[in-house]
Amino acid sequence: MKKSVHFQTVVALGVVIVGLAVAFIVVATANKTAQRRPTLAELAAKNYRELSPSQSHRLVLYAQAEYRCLVRSGANVTKPIPSPTRITMRVPDKTAREIVNLQMQCDPEVGPPPAKATLQARMEQILVYLPKWCLLHPTELPNA
Repeated sequence: MKKSVHFQTVVALGVVIVGLAVAFIVVATANKTAQRRPTLAELAAKNYRELSPSQSHRLVLYAQAEYRCLVRSGANVTKPIPSPTRITMRVPDKTAREIVNLQMQCDPEVGPPPAKATLQARMEQILVYLPKWCLLHPTELPNA
């Protein structure tokens, strides 16, 4: 009888220890998740403002000017495609750096994007949109 009670006590104590360990892991993981800062990719994915009709029109006009210049420069680029949050142009088989080099040729003619808008080159695409936040770290900005 004593061995059975001792065995049950050991088993109960083991269950309590395992339960506490699991609870500790769950709490530690939850704290890390709650304290974790969003990644740059997560911030960028949510960095688009909903465009009003007038904002959309203004950004489409700018994107069309950029498109015309890029086509004249020989770039293989699709016409601007508006969406509720951005204007997109596809540039097949081009890296972001290659697209930027093409855009730099158009900079004197087209000029900067409209106020509060951004012109961004990504792998195989060009985006024109109104960002919610500036995602550049201050140390990454060029000296003016």
